[in-house]
Amino acid sequence: MNSVDSTVMSGRRASRRSSRGAASRILLFATTATFPYFPVLAQSAAAPVAPVQTATGQNEAVEVAGQSTSDPAADIVVTATRIVREGYQAPTPLSVIGAERLASSANSNLAQFVSTLPAFVGSGNTRSGLASGGAGTTGINSISLRGLGSNRTLILFDGHRTTPAHPNGDIDINLIPQQLVSRVDVVTGGASAVYGSDAVAGVVNFIIDKKYTGIKGEASGGITTYGDGRNYKIALAGGWDFADGRGHILLSGEHVDDKGIDGHSKRKWTRDNAQTFINPAYTATNGQPQYLVLNNTGYTNGSPGGVIVNGPLRGTAFGQGGVPFQLVYGDIVGDVYMRGGDYEKTGVRQFAWIAPKESRQSAFGRAAYDLADNVTIYAQYAWNRTETFSGIIPAFLLNTTGPLISIENPYIPDSVRAQMIARGLTSIRIGTTNADSHVIDTRTVRTGQSFELGTEGAFDALGSKWKFDVYAQRGRTHAKLTTPNNLSRANYALAVDAVRNPANGAIVCRSTLTNPNNGCSPYNVMGIGVNDFDGPGRRFISVESFQDLKLEQDVYAASITGEPFSAPAGPVSIALSAEHRRNSAASTVDRGSLAADHILGNYGAIQGETKVTEGALETVIPIFKGQPWAESLDFNGAVRFTRYSRAGSVTTWKLGLVYTPIDDIRIRATRSRDIRAPNLLETFSPAVTTRATVFDPFTNSSTTFNQTTTGNLDLRPEVADNTSIGAVIQPSFIPGLSFSADLWDIKIKEAISSINPAQTLLLCFDGTAPELCANIARTNGVLTAVTSRSINFALLQARGIDFEGSYTMPLNAIFGNAPGTFSLHGNATIYLKQYVNSRVSAPADFVGENGAGNPPKWRGTATATYRVQPFVTSLTVRAFPGGTINNIAIACTSNCPTSTTARPTYSQNHLPGRAYLDAAFSYDIGLGGKRGGTLFLNIRNLLNSAPGAPRVSGNALQNGANSLLYDVDGRTFRAGFRFNL
Repeated sequence: MNSVDSTVMSGRRASRRSSRGAASRILLFATTATFPYFPVLAQSAAAPVAPVQTATGQNEAVEVAGQSTSDPAADIVVTATRIVREGYQAPTPLSVIGAERLASSANSNLAQFVSTLPAFVGSGNTRSGLASGGAGTTGINSISLRGLGSNRTLILFDGHRTTPAHPNGDIDINLIPQQLVSRVDVVTGGASAVYGSDAVAGVVNFIIDKKYTGIKGEASGGITTYGDGRNYKIALAGGWDFADGRGHILLSGEHVDDKGIDGHSKRKWTRDNAQTFINPAYTATNGQPQYLVLNNTGYTNGSPGGVIVNGPLRGTAFGQGGVPFQLVYGDIVGDVYMRGGDYEKTGVRQFAWIAPKESRQSAFGRAAYDLADNVTIYAQYAWNRTETFSGIIPAFLLNTTGPLISIENPYIPDSVRAQMIARGLTSIRIGTTNADSHVIDTRTVRTGQSFELGTEGAFDALGSKWKFDVYAQRGRTHAKLTTPNNLSRANYALAVDAVRNPANGAIVCRSTLTNPNNGCSPYNVMGIGVNDFDGPGRRFISVESFQDLKLEQDVYAASITGEPFSAPAGPVSIALSAEHRRNSAASTVDRGSLAADHILGNYGAIQGETKVTEGALETVIPIFKGQPWAESLDFNGAVRFTRYSRAGSVTTWKLGLVYTPIDDIRIRATRSRDIRAPNLLETFSPAVTTRATVFDPFTNSSTTFNQTTTGNLDLRPEVADNTSIGAVIQPSFIPGLSFSADLWDIKIKEAISSINPAQTLLLCFDGTAPELCANIARTNGVLTAVTSRSINFALLQARGIDFEGSYTMPLNAIFGNAPGTFSLHGNATIYLKQYVNSRVSAPADFVGENGAGNPPKWRGTATATYRVQPFVTSLTVRAFPGGTINNIAIACTSNCPTSTTARPTYSQNHLPGRAYLDAAFSYDIGLGGKRGGTLFLNIRNLLNSAPGAPRVSGNALQNGANSLLYDVDGRTFRAGFRFNL
């Protein structure tokens, strides 16, 4: 993906058109990495727009640092390497997403827009986080390149690392001052040698306009076509010079309020109750599929008011007021799910929220002052607070996990008690989704802040000008994760075991007869509306689970760049850098979470610290230039030495070439060694022990044991080999046309993966991983405990091809005096491989598995834009093809082969593709001079396309829809006003 978008302000388009021809012959390149980008902009305030030739060779008018320039030799700083050289282009594919395209989205958060681009797969958002439960990721907007995970995508803010929002390393894009973002740079390739660890899949750098002068703001609101998802956004930013222009101040603030989309959605697809479940009629020889993919499903062994799940009274359910009725089973009835019958009464997906409520505030301030002509000091502070709330799912206890109700329980209806007596039953097992306890909610309050102090500038030495940058950063994240109305398993068991007090006939907990001070109050699980939600029984079983988490990151960094000598083809550039980082996590959780006592949301405590020190060298060497047989050949190389406090030392490197045989064609290639360091969660997860049952291959029997899950202090960094090769074509005989294609391949060795007890036992037993035998404990040959931890075990490989094409032309070139400019821009990624060999299950390629967070076979976007002052209108299509529910599955309805773990059989194994249309309209209002405003209307999913059917992801949320790929909101409108004074 090599997309280019830029902000083009009203009144500046004429300069863009007149400079396009000159710009097509100039390669403007500059960079940032782990440090703020260097002050290399040769700016002129006289002219409004700088023509830019990006990594694809596409020309765009770009507003530079709040000022502007028409100098075609001016360097525009973009992220690709530390070294800035006129005439050099990055060997690594680079995308630049400008403010104009960011503004065309109907989202109130720019991360949600960035995630829709083809190179991004599996990014986290507020919708996907709903399923996290105790994981604590709700409310985080994270970004994932190539489907390799957000922890393998390095996120930078103006070239700086940002403080993680979660111990797994997720960066919350909400911390970035979105009102000041002028563009987003995306390096779609390994870049650890330049940027440090975690840049395995690439780098996303959010660039703000540090020189902005004036006042700008936005007031906007959004709503879906169903009348929900209502939200509004108010943002304001300003920039001012002081001290006769030697100093500059930036301030910005933003408030976003989103009402979310709750479980009472009007969307028809949310009532399909789609599910994948085991076929109860399947045998290895009858030719039926092992798994059924069906709509109109519900629970077999649970209902809102409870249902008897076994024995002669199986199917006796309890409705409003506790009135018994016979549950009608469907035509297909399994152990957990059924199709048809009373599925609407027993399903829970209709309670699922599509989007949480969200309240977000942010503030940012920056002050810079020129101590001398070539030395600037600066300080900046960023603060963000995000609060989310949503319902997750009812507290379901199904089948054997449901309560066992004694015949002595006074809440049993008389008619049911009579049947129990007649059949000699002393108890009944109830499966329930606990309607009277309501849907379990989750609330997250996450506050992030970052403070920086630094200096940057230039000096002359060794006959060359050198640029330097030194800074210190301190970042903090404080997250309070709460499930306010959780259920305590222990208290629930006591409360539902109700009896009559023989002394006075009152209904009490059985336990209070022997322990009258235990605080227990009885609770009725047989019926709907039979308990007072605020009554003593509900209060006794309801508990709050929480995690109070604090994350810290300290960064100290310095860099220097220069051109100390020249080669025959031009000056040789070098960049030297050093950095030291400290990351730590500390949290406290409630007692119930430590004991895994909650129905949902058992949070984990964590305590740990890591440190890393690294140094890097990068160089750009022009091999030749201006030869009769070729225009130029440039070499780019980098090496980085990294020392982790726990994970040891690693060397990463990068080798790149850019070859220009003729002006119209540029060929680029890169080979790199990249790394990902173990994150705090993988390293320091606390030991949590629960009782479990597992099959023990050593004794050929199932046994109950203590399962302990913990972090691993001995993890090593993941190591990746990253290769890309591509070409940029910009034919001089078709002005304004650019096209690029890049083949990329990422192979990760010793990828960190989690091994569960069953896998630990099997891999030890068959000798595949003898090192895991140390995690198994036995007493007299009997299994007593297994410890599960993450290890360097798996192999991952991703491969694909990125394409981009763009074309811009004035309409009068074709239609005589037709006004305005028409442009087309499209980019796509073909995913060729997403191979995973966990060494536990059979290796598989997950490309095209649309039911989860994996890449589709291809993904593309295309935008057509028409500009004629003062109007701008655009239409964008976002598309991907159909895929599978499970790539290794065999689809069949009869005459099926025997289903195996490696090749299971499914009754249906297809999920359709989608093409979503988005529209954007804007009208510029001149306010005099450089002042102006813009009225805008953006519409996402113009045709209101529903998610693909069937929706069959494994969780009960969002009716099984994969919100990372499919649009779950429906048609969404956003309108508002922006101004720049």
